[in-house]
Amino acid sequence: MLFATRLNSLRSRPELAFPPGALQTADLLQRAARIQGLNSLSLNFPEHFTPATLRETRDTIEALGLGVDSLNVRYPAEPFGDGGFTHPDAGTRQAAIDLTCQALDACAALGGNHVIVWPGFDGFDYPFQDSYERMFDHTVEGFARVASHAPDMRVGLEYKPWEPRKYSLIGNMGEALLVVQEVGADNLGVVLDYCHAQMANEHAPKAAALALRHDKLFGVHLNDGYGRQDDGLMVGTASLVTTLELLVLLERGGYPGTIYFDTFPVREDPVRECEWNIRVTQRLLSLARELAGDDRLGTGHDGFNVTQVIERLLFPERVHV
Repeated sequence: MLFATRLNSLRSRPELAFPPGALQTADLLQRAARIQGLNSLSLNFPEHFTPATLRETRDTIEALGLGVDSLNVRYPAEPFGDGGFTHPDAGTRQAAIDLTCQALDACAALGGNHVIVWPGFDGFDYPFQDSYERMFDHTVEGFARVASHAPDMRVGLEYKPWEPRKYSLIGNMGEALLVVQEVGADNLGVVLDYCHAQMANEHAPKAAALALRHDKLFGVHLNDGYGRQDDGLMVGTASLVTTLELLVLLERGGYPGTIYFDTFPVREDPVRECEWNIRVTQRLLSLARELAGDDRLGTGHDGFNVTQVIERLLFPERVHV
């Protein structure tokens, strides 16, 4: 399993590693290289680099012995604050499509094969603000054009129920899969973010199962939280058992992708924080592989199934398989 981390999480506590001053992308990459167990990167485009600085970024990554798994598209508030693919102006919609296609080309040049699209500004704030039908039509059109730009590259739609808009147009797994179904491109799928699923009042393992059912789970962002907002806490610290169930679903479903740690350390040492995320995920994956092969778990509509899992977590020496 490849492990990648949110590069911007490494901006926190700069005094632990750097002299005073703003951290550049090269500084964040050097910090990432110190994380034990990290073997992949997922950069933001065009936040962390642009086409003009692509070669320099690629050389830095190669010199550090790391690789690029994916790019996350970040649409600037100007001009996309009123929407990207859903903007009422055709020229702005085209600019959002062009930026996403540039990300696909940049990702390929860096050796990656996956661009993650979080259409954060595509949504609404007030009743009667816009036509839902029009916005959905333009979303399907936008993703169709992006997917056709580079058929050999995977495009992952990352949903979130709100923030920065009061309502996102694509706010849950069902809506994301509907877009994927209407586009009908083999290289378009869904990215599940654990905290986003919590915010949408989804049970993340169930949401993952829906995408796995259609072979459309293209990415998993692991973190943790309490469901009221995008907390981005360390993996397994608030809902350990549900996190384990998600990993069991990934094992049973043959998920072949990367685990990306989308966490937000503020007071914590970000290197130590990421190393915890990797360490606990490796341990949970090991247990998930054992549980995935146990046909007695997840069947029979038996509430005591979860107690067996908890006993394996707390008292492994007492468990007789």
